[in-house]
Amino acid sequence: MKIRFLEDTYIRSTPHTRLGTPIGTVFKGTEIEVEPTPVEGEAIDDINLWFRDKKGWHYWSGRAVVVELPGPPAEKEEKGPAESPAAPARAGQEEELPPPPSIPAFIDRKTEPANEKIPEGETRHVPGLEELMQAEARFQGGLETGGGQPKSPFGALSRSFVPGPENIDAGGSGGALWRDPPGERLNWAVRNYQIASDWWQARQLAGSGVRIALLSTGAATGHPDLPHIEAAFQYPDDSKPMQDLQGLGTQAAVVAAGAGQAVFGVAPEARLLIGKIGEQDHLITPEGLLAGLEWAISARADIIAMLVDFPGLPDQQMEALQQLIGQAAARNIILVAPVGTAANKMPESRYPARLDHVLSVGAHDQFGQRCSFSARSYHLDLLAPGEGLTVSASAGQVKENVKSVAIAAAFTAGFMALIRQQSRDMAPEAVFELLRETAVSRRPFNKGEDVECGYGQLNPIEVLKKLDPSYEG
Repeated sequence: MKIRFLEDTYIRSTPHTRLGTPIGTVFKGTEIEVEPTPVEGEAIDDINLWFRDKKGWHYWSGRAVVVELPGPPAEKEEKGPAESPAAPARAGQEEELPPPPSIPAFIDRKTEPANEKIPEGETRHVPGLEELMQAEARFQGGLETGGGQPKSPFGALSRSFVPGPENIDAGGSGGALWRDPPGERLNWAVRNYQIASDWWQARQLAGSGVRIALLSTGAATGHPDLPHIEAAFQYPDDSKPMQDLQGLGTQAAVVAAGAGQAVFGVAPEARLLIGKIGEQDHLITPEGLLAGLEWAISARADIIAMLVDFPGLPDQQMEALQQLIGQAAARNIILVAPVGTAANKMPESRYPARLDHVLSVGAHDQFGQRCSFSARSYHLDLLAPGEGLTVSASAGQVKENVKSVAIAAAFTAGFMALIRQQSRDMAPEAVFELLRETAVSRRPFNKGEDVECGYGQLNPIEVLKKLDPSYEG
């Protein structure tokens, strides 16, 4: 049976919200296969049915709809009973099969009540563009008292040359758009960090000549904001047409390098290498990551964003992953990965973010606050924007973004493309040290040892001061 999610929904190991923390998130619009009969569990808004997939993971049914019922059971050829020496052979008899399991009635979501209450926890509200713009206006107005939002810490605020033309005309990719970008196409982080004005316009640093590989759920082909997809790879079957059923990979690509037909990414001139290593982020396997990483290295990526986080790896796969990461670092390739999604108060380590030669990135929101879903870790390097960033759908319309540490890692990958364009021979470890040194720390005395923020928040303004001493910010 196949279901489609109508809201971002947590993945749980049991059908109960109080027995452990979520192990991941499945996003709005995603379709997955589940067992034909839901199981009973904790009741939320009087709905106690939970879907279970083949891995034994559970999803609350209150914000999902059945889109494909299970087919009729396959007919089985029944052999006759064992024959005794004295008994003649009997013709086979068809077994009378039980009726297929009943499927509970689900609400027709086209006519569901408009004011149905959805609990906080199993599904999440993702703010729309109008709501984000209102929040941004409050932020820019400097509300700091009377219940206003906390002030942002930023106040007012290897090179592989890519063959082909450096600048694409506006009709094809938005290559000219970033030179004079419409303000409504810039998300809050690009504005607050002064990336459009100080990196793109003043210094012509928009990621030109830099290849970013994104290893995730693929990307929508023909997307108006993704004209710079140079190559693609799919695991395990590289012969199928590229699709992104979940949408995470597409959103990450727009955040990193959107060309600005609808929404700008951080590096609108960067070239993209899209590695689809799983239909959904929580279904990505270590084998898929290894295959994608090997492909990205061979495709001469400058930056590789591995948008996965594994709680653990078998020794053999750990050794193979570390070997590939070492090969990438030796080729001057910059590697970045999300710290992980978790609500645990205890620090934990995820792979590949905890490994040497990989920048570990968590998420913060537009008010400079660490996102609650961003995992705590002793290996965390810094926080980057991972919530409230506008993105574009495959048809080009502006849409709601996901809240994700993977998005924060993609944003960081896009920003490092600007650094790589400006300083093409800067070693990956030197780039990491530059980001750590310039990060805004909420606890300067504890910088680098803060399990919630690492060295602090990504700070493009201070990075540019280091790269260009004449820049005053």
